[in-house]
Amino acid sequence: MPRPVHDVARWMGTALLLCGALGCSVEPEMAVTVDAGMDAGVDPGPAPTTCASGSVWTEASGGTGASMAPGYACRNCHLRQAPSLAYFFMGTVFPTLHEADGCDARLAEPSKVKVEILDAEGQVRLTLVPNSAGNFLSTTLQPSFPLPYRARLVGPDGTSRTMVTPQNNGDCNSCHTEQGTQNAPGRIALP
Repeated sequence: MPRPVHDVARWMGTALLLCGALGCSVEPEMAVTVDAGMDAGVDPGPAPTTCASGSVWTEASGGTGASMAPGYACRNCHLRQAPSLAYFFMGTVFPTLHEADGCDARLAEPSKVKVEILDAEGQVRLTLVPNSAGNFLSTTLQPSFPLPYRARLVGPDGTSRTMVTPQNNGDCNSCHTEQGTQNAPGRIALP
């Protein structure tokens, strides 16, 4: 049986962190009960980082190309080292929320995964498909439509998750880090 939460502010912060960028809602009336494991009286700190595939990319083992450096801020690096390849939308889809930098996602059915880029009116303007390493990228250096945009991730089974907050930066991994920054909950994880 769920038990009362003693620190509603902490619960709301945790719930917003977990749900905010995933599109789920945090209802105030839900603050009275949570799963028994949520409120152990200790701030849990960062979530454990994993590598579900057990395989980590390195420049020596993986080289360069479309499968390189999963999880790293792709566009930021390309702007410095290969500006002609700094495509506007770049990122990595992972099987779980807190995968390590460089972890090869080894997506089972990458061709069935879609990253849909939505314009301000919610219309799909671009559909990107990740490779087996989880990496996806557009083919232009600038977006072909006015910003801001939101993204929707569609999994192999057709379930989807849509970003809540409109964005102007197409370097997806700059916010979708191991632990998440700028209100991202962590990695771009399959729904």
